[in-house]
Amino acid sequence: MQESLSVPSITDAEWEIMRIVWAHHSLTSRQIIDTASQFSDWKEATIKTLINRLLQKEHLALEGEHKPYQYQANISEKEAVHAEISKLLSRICNKDKAPFIHQIINDVILSQADCQQLIKQLQDKGKQAPSQVKCNCPVGQCQCHSWSH
Repeated sequence: MQESLSVPSITDAEWEIMRIVWAHHSLTSRQIIDTASQFSDWKEATIKTLINRLLQKEHLALEGEHKPYQYQANISEKEAVHAEISKLLSRICNKDKAPFIHQIINDVILSQADCQQLIKQLQDKGKQAPSQVKCNCPVGQCQCHSWSH
């Protein structure tokens, strides 16, 4: 995985609001509130606070000169997910990433086409992969014994 993107983090609650916006091209705050109210018990003020936080983080953009304003995503779902995955993987020793990826593959539902695509991707990656992965951790932050103490 590449270095983590410099995307301000999105809290779990903000993520729910972003999913609503990603699912539509452009929404008013009322549409966001009505949609969020269908699956959460958040008060209207809470949802407005989440929208404002996402505006401050520049994940949402305000469109229009007059009310009702339209909100659009400034970051794609793919970019946000990539940033979250990169952030998570940056916390794990390079030598320990494969078992976590194995676990993810075991935990998610994949179609046969998805599996075939992953197999091809791994075969292509395997052609250029090193024989061993080197530890990337500062001394004392892992147990791989790559460091001489």
